[in-house]
Amino acid sequence: MRISGSETVLAVDDDLIMLELVEKVLTPKGYQVLSAASGEEALEVATSHGKKIDLLLTDVMLPGIKGQDLAKLILQNYPEINVLFMSGYLCPSMAHNDSERRFEGFIQKPFSPSSLLRKVRKILD
Repeated sequence: MRISGSETVLAVDDDLIMLELVEKVLTPKGYQVLSAASGEEALEVATSHGKKIDLLLTDVMLPGIKGQDLAKLILQNYPEINVLFMSGYLCPSMAHNDSERRFEGFIQKPFSPSSLLRKVRKILD
């Protein structure tokens, strides 16, 4: 399985260290990473980007707009986007309880760089 790509990933987490980690792992492998520290900021980043976003990688527990609600809002403007939820507090079933398509991805924090790369590639493929 290849782990590199050229897709655009919108990463959302209120933990700036986690955002830096995601960027340091994905960028060298060819991904374009757009970062946001909140759901509201993610909506602004997505709107100002104006181009296709292939993957929303979002923490489930965010201040303000929660991860699942953010995914629903992003899907309104980017219906083809894939969604990968991440959390250190929830079980994967949280990401599965929505009947909407493309809500199937989940990665448990903390995760290794290699597991993030594999999961991102799996969701995008």
